[in-house]
Amino acid sequence: MQIRCYRCGWSIQIKKEEAEFALEALKESGGNHYNVRCSKCRNTNRVSLEQLEQTVPPKQAE
Repeated sequence: MQIRCYRCGWSIQIKKEEAEFALEALKESGGNHYNVRCSKCRNTNRVSLEQLEQTVPPKQAE
């Protein structure tokens, strides 16, 4: 998943494992966004729960 920093425009890559962990943590805590820090300007960007749900595929029962 890639997002752009709204302050400097830098492209930020979020790995699949990080997105899965963030989604699980948000669902457990009842949060509505995940904070991602830009590596260039150190600004905090919010990724909504809906964006994470669209990115992470649903887990299939084994």
